[in-house]
Amino acid sequence: MADGEGAGPSAFEFDILREAFRKSVTELKIGEQHWPEQARKLYRAMADGEPDDNMIAWIISR
Repeated sequence: MADGEGAGPSAFEFDILREAFRKSVTELKIGEQHWPEQARKLYRAMADGEPDDNMIAWIISR
């Protein structure tokens, strides 16, 4: 996702990631206790890196 080394995803890319997260927890019926794990998996797949706790909190926020 990110073009520059050390740069995180853009705001647009984060919106895509959040929407993918929301759809995945709905379609896969993932319990709320497993949301952080799902958000990390999606971030790693889409952003090719490790998210910090603030990114995970933002992804799973309502």
